[in-house]
Amino acid sequence: MDCKEFEAQLWAFLDGELDDGVCAELRSHLDVCPECLGHYRFEGALKRLLQRCCCEPAPELVRRRLIRLVARLSE
Repeated sequence: MDCKEFEAQLWAFLDGELDDGVCAELRSHLDVCPECLGHYRFEGALKRLLQRCCCEPAPELVRRRLIRLVARLSE
């Protein structure tokens, strides 16, 4: 797995939407890639912050915009 593949699946991974095999691949990538580990930790912290601050799930449009913004900031 490369970094682009990891990034493409990061939110599904954080949301627990992937099967065990894919999760194992993603975890293996995190073990060898400090850059993706940093993204994973940041995105996870952002998700937890949003969950604490919001009583309702973010609308899909807002979620997509946030994902694009974070992706641009991460480049």
